[in-house]
Amino acid sequence: DDDLGAAADAAVRHAGVYPDASLFLASGRVAHEAGGSAAQELAFAASGAVAYVKAAVAAGLSVEAALKGVVVGLSVDQEYFDSLAKVRAMRLIWANLSRAFGGQTPAVIEARSSRRMLSARDPWPNLLRLTAAGFAGAVGGADVVVLDGFTRASGRPDAFARRQARNMQLVLMEEANLGRVDDPAAGSWYLDARTHDLALAGWAEFQAIEAEGGLVEALKGGVIQPRIARARQVREAALSQGAAQIVGVTKYVDAEVRAAPVEGAEVAAASVQLVCEPLAPIRFAASFEEAGQ
Repeated sequence: DDDLGAAADAAVRHAGVYPDASLFLASGRVAHEAGGSAAQELAFAASGAVAYVKAAVAAGLSVEAALKGVVVGLSVDQEYFDSLAKVRAMRLIWANLSRAFGGQTPAVIEARSSRRMLSARDPWPNLLRLTAAGFAGAVGGADVVVLDGFTRASGRPDAFARRQARNMQLVLMEEANLGRVDDPAAGSWYLDARTHDLALAGWAEFQAIEAEGGLVEALKGGVIQPRIARARQVREAALSQGAAQIVGVTKYVDAEVRAAPVEGAEVAAASVQLVCEPLAPIRFAASFEEAGQ
């Protein structure tokens, strides 16, 4: 609550000087990276947006300025049909939220590549996963697409990995021409139906969070954490039983992996005083890589 108030006060101070600036990032990525479902990620992002807008309005910002200042963050991964449908579903959810606040502000969506999908032992298939994620973000209509380095699971990407991350996006944009058509998924029965289903599921999860008093109270009350844990367990069970596969980890495993350098280990996050059970990030490939060693 204190952090929300401080962020809102800072937003009010800056909004007058920088009227076109983005003020808040309402991201659902923390739910995704902890193993949550697409619906849970959508709900987390929507509830975060509501919390930011309410705090900003209470601090003196207009509803229109508060809505305009929110960027919604989502993760995209190698499951590109679900990922692009998720981005489209967020626009439907945002339209409902915007109307509920009395505004008609379009969503601004940032799609970042998933880290839970990455493999560490054999990082090279990550190039394919990241390309699929970038495709999903672009075709889904995200305003911003950001791809990680393919060696991120092992440490900080070096110059080569950073260059690959940039070039993947350039190839998708300039050679695959993904930005030439507005909503290329429109008209596909499957994708429109999947978008609708995810929007409904995300809205139901969002209502469950709001019924607890909003995102902060739902986290402090321990409502969200077990739901995400159950979604993670379902995915892990599918992988362990062979119903789902990870290329290079559980299928088409390279016995002699060519190493990819990194610049160093990731810097550990600073310790903070916890007020709720944290949503710790995972990697689905980790347990299989450890077993293989």
